[in-house]
Amino acid sequence: MKKRFILYLVAIFSVVFMIFALSGCTYNKGNQDVSVANFVQGTTPYETLKTFVNEFPNRTSIQQIAPNNTKDAALWIASKLKEFGYETPYNLGTDNEGLDIFTYENTITNKTEMAYNVVFKKESSSNKKVVIGTHFDNVYDLTLNNGRLMTDGTYDNGVGVATLIETARVLKDKTLPFDLEFVAFDAQEFGWYGSKRYLSNQLDKENIILMINFDKNAIGDYVYMYSSEAKTKHNKYFYDIAKENNLCIADLPSYRFPMLEAAPSNSYYSNDSNWTDSDIFLAEGINIINFISLNYQVFKESESSNRKNILYTENDNFSYVVDMLGGENDAKALIDKQINSAISSVVYAFEKEDFVDVMSVSKANNGMDIFANSTIMMIITFAFIGVVIIALVILYYALGTKAKAHDVYVNTIYGRLNKTTGKIENVNTAEPKTSGENVGSVFGSEFDNQNKTNVDAEQNKTTTNSDKTNDIFGDF
Repeated sequence: MKKRFILYLVAIFSVVFMIFALSGCTYNKGNQDVSVANFVQGTTPYETLKTFVNEFPNRTSIQQIAPNNTKDAALWIASKLKEFGYETPYNLGTDNEGLDIFTYENTITNKTEMAYNVVFKKESSSNKKVVIGTHFDNVYDLTLNNGRLMTDGTYDNGVGVATLIETARVLKDKTLPFDLEFVAFDAQEFGWYGSKRYLSNQLDKENIILMINFDKNAIGDYVYMYSSEAKTKHNKYFYDIAKENNLCIADLPSYRFPMLEAAPSNSYYSNDSNWTDSDIFLAEGINIINFISLNYQVFKESESSNRKNILYTENDNFSYVVDMLGGENDAKALIDKQINSAISSVVYAFEKEDFVDVMSVSKANNGMDIFANSTIMMIITFAFIGVVIIALVILYYALGTKAKAHDVYVNTIYGRLNKTTGKIENVNTAEPKTSGENVGSVFGSEFDNQNKTNVDAEQNKTTTNSDKTNDIFGDF
C-alpha cells in the first residue's frame, strides 16, 4: 500500500507539473504605461477607426447582401493610400483605382461571389519586399450561433484597417531599402480568399522577406506579436525593439490554447494568433509578424479577463466598444495606445540598418518546417502518448505494486503455520497448551495481546499416535 501511494503521488505531481509548465501562467505583460512609451508621432488611429466603421458598417463580401458596400469600403482605403503618394502595382491586373477584382466560391451561399483586394506599393532599388496587410471585410448581416449579426466589425477588423492606414501615413516620407506593399484583403471571413488571391499573383515570393499583419490588434487586454510556434530571429528582433522603446506589447506565453481545426500552415497547433491571413504566407514559408490583441490565460483564450467577448456577436460595434471601454476618452486612450504600439514597432524595425539582413536569414518556422504538418504532428503526438504509457507501466512495476503478498501465520499447538505455503514452521516440542491459553494470531506471537484465539478442545487432545493427522485446516 505504501508503494502504491507513492506511485499515486508521483502521477499526480507529474500531471500538475505538466499543466504548470504548459500553462504559460506567468509571462511578461510588457509596459502598459503610455507616459514612458516612445511612440511615433503624427497618427490618428481612433479617429480613422471611427470614420471607417461608421461610414462602411456593412463590408460582407456577399453580393446578395451588399452588392456595392464592399467595393465602396475598398475604394475608401485605396483613396487614403493614394493620398499618401503610394502607387498601384501594374503587374496584378488591377484597375486604375488600385483594386484587384476577383471572384471566389462562397461556401455559405454556394455561389460565385465578387471581392476586391486593395493593393498599393512603394518601390525601391532593391528586389526585396515587405508586405503589410489586413483584412477589411466583416460579417455584418449574417445569422450565426442562432443570432442575427448586425455588427460593423470594429474589433474584427476595423482596428486592423486603421492600423494599416496610419502605418502608411507614417512611412510615406521615409526612404526604405526594400519595396513596400500595402494590401487590404477582402473575403477573409469566408476562407482567406483575399490573401490567397494576392499570393497567387506573386511571381517573386522568395523575395518577400516579411509579411506584417494586423488583425483584431486592439481592444483586447494586451497586444502580442506572433511569428510561428517556433522561436524565430525576426520575432525576437521585433520584441527587442518593443522593449527598447517601452511599447505596450506583451510577451507571448509559452502555451496558447489550441483550436480543434488546423490552421492553413498546418502549424504545430493552431490558435487565434495564426488563424488569420498571415498564416497563408506562413504556409508558403514566408516570415510573418501578426499583431493581435486579446488575453492568453491558462487553458483559455479570451479578449479580456473581465469583459465579455464581442467577436462574432452583435456587440462588435463601435458604440458598444466605446461604452464597454468606459466612454470615449478611455476608449480612445486604449485604442491609440495599442495601435501606436504596433505602428511604432514596425517603423522602428524598418529604420534599423540590419533589418533586411535579419529578415533575410530568419526562417518562418526556424528551420522546423517539416513539423509544420498536421499528419506528422499527429504521429508525433500519438508516439509521445505511447512513450508516456510505457513509462508509467514500467514505473508501476518498478515500485513493486505487483510484489509477493505478505506471509500470514497462525500459531497452533504444533508450531507456527504459514498459511501462504501451508507448512508448519518452528515445530513446538513442548506440551500442548490448554484451551484457556492464547495460541496465536494471524500475524504471529508478536500480536498475542491483540488477537486471542479460543482453541477447540478436540484440537488440544494428545494422542499416543505420533502421526498427527488432524489440525484446524483438516487433513494434510
